Amino acid sequence: MHMEDRVLGINLIIDGISYPLTVKASEEPYYRQAARMVNEKLSLYKELFRGEEGVRVMTMAALDIAFNSVKKSDETGSAEVMRRINELSRLVDTALKAKK
Repeated sequence: MHMEDRVLGINLIIDGISYPLTVKASEEPYYRQAARMVNEKLSLYKELFRGEEGVRVMTMAALDIAFNSVKKSDETGSAEVMRRINELSRLVDTALKAKK
């Protein structure tokens, strides 16, 4: 069994509540980073929505995280499309110069 294939039992604390999980060893840092991000967003929205119930705060934190993920994914996809367009443009230019 490869190191990255092994599973770990980890414990994440989110909003003061313990969540035991079993994850691939290679994915553990991502889970920990995600838990930190969730806790940071929850803290932010608890400040912004003082007196609101927990579900609204959690919903806004989830929306914020999802929005940033979708936006980053779109930006990454756009960069890849531009890279491919530039490569195709270069190939067309090379082909046109070769025909002259």
